[in-house]
Amino acid sequence: MRSVVKTPLMVTGGFRSLAGMNAALQSGALDVVGIARLMAIDPDAPEALLSGRDSNQEVRPISTGIKPIDRMGLMEILWYTRQLKRIVRGGNPNPNESGLWAFLSSVVNIGWGTYRTKRLRA
Repeated sequence: MRSVVKTPLMVTGGFRSLAGMNAALQSGALDVVGIARLMAIDPDAPEALLSGRDSNQEVRPISTGIKPIDRMGLMEILWYTRQLKRIVRGGNPNPNESGLWAFLSSVVNIGWGTYRTKRLRA
């Protein structure tokens, strides 16, 4: 990409360690490393990384164990969004939350939200 693109390049996802991030930056292959998912489970990750330490948390694949649901590719977004919402509400992320629990809770919350909206319109 670097040979055909003149704008700054950002890569997000796939980095698991400070050493990997630094190696990619120092090689000149990219200019910015995205750490959004890491921050969703460790809001203090930037402090650790800037201090020369890896985060205490590790970004991992999320699954429910139900293959048709997992193949849809929405679990990562759903699970990490739930973690960000916890932070927004003043709570702490739950890096050990089950993918299945996150999925079922979201289905119930979406259903309840739809039901409440219909009642308010009536």
